[in-house]
Amino acid sequence: MYKVQEVATIAGVSVRTLHHYDSIGLMKPSNIGSNRYRYYNDDDLKLLQHILFLKEVGFSLKKIQELVAEGFDATFALTQHTALLRKKKERIEKLIENAEQTQLEYAGVRELSNEERFAAFSIKKKDDNIKMYLDAPVQETADSPENVTEEFIEEEEILEEVNFTEPEPVVEEEEVDNSNTSTATATEKPEKEEEDLEEINREGDRIYNAVSSLMHLPPESPEVQIEMKAYYNLLDRFYNCSPKMFRGLGDLYANDSRFARNIDRHGAGLAKYLREAMYIFADGLADA
Repeated sequence: MYKVQEVATIAGVSVRTLHHYDSIGLMKPSNIGSNRYRYYNDDDLKLLQHILFLKEVGFSLKKIQELVAEGFDATFALTQHTALLRKKKERIEKLIENAEQTQLEYAGVRELSNEERFAAFSIKKKDDNIKMYLDAPVQETADSPENVTEEFIEEEEILEEVNFTEPEPVVEEEEVDNSNTSTATATEKPEKEEEDLEEINREGDRIYNAVSSLMHLPPESPEVQIEMKAYYNLLDRFYNCSPKMFRGLGDLYANDSRFARNIDRHGAGLAKYLREAMYIFADGLADA
C-alpha cells in the first residue's frame, strides 16, 4: 500500500491532482486507514497509469470519467493507447520537421509554400471518441439484467463513484505538496474545473438522506423514484449516464464493501435499497 505522497512521487503528479481525482470519483484510494490517511494499492496505480495515458493522448477529464464509467478492457485499452501515441509521435515529428524547414527559410536557404508551412498542423491532434476504447469484446452472462455481471462491475471499479460525501475531512501529514515530490506549482489550477463540487456533494448527501428516510416504502414508490431521477441527473453531470451504467453503479454500491460502508452511513441497508431503486428507475428509462 502507498500513501498519497508516495503515489505522487512515483507517478510524477501532484498530491493535489490525486486529491482531485478522489473528490470527483475518478480514482479513489483502496483504503482509508484509522489515521485517516489515504492508501493506494497496485491496482489503483494501474488505473492511474491509464488515466495518464488518456490525458497524454488528449482526452479531457470529463471524457476520461465517461470512458471509465462505461467500463473498458485494460488490455484492449493499451492497444488503443499505443495507436494514438504513434499518431501523436507522427504529428510531433512532422512539426519538428516543419520547424526545421522554417529555420532554413529564415536563413535564406529555401522558401516554403503556404501549403508546406501549415501541412504539419493539418494532422489531426487526437480522437477523443470513447467508443474506440469500448469495442473490445466483453465477457457476459445472463446472471443479471442486461448481463451486467459482478465480473463486469469489478472491471468498472476502475471507474469509482462520484464521492458525494466523506464523514470528516481527511487530514494527512504527507498531503503537503512541495517542489521535490510534485510537479505542481503554487499557481497550478485543478486539471478539471470542479463543476461546483461542494454543491454537488450537498445534493448527493441530500439524496442519500432523503432515500434513507423513505426506506419504509417500496423502492418503486413515486417518492423514492423522484429521488432516483435527481440522482440520475446528478451523475449525468459527470458523464453520459446510460440506464445500463446506472444499474451497474447500483450493483457496485451494494456489492463493494467500500461503497456500501460509505452509503450505509446514511442509513443501515441503504446501499442495497438504493440498488433496487436504481434498477427500477433504469428499467423505466430503458422502456421509455
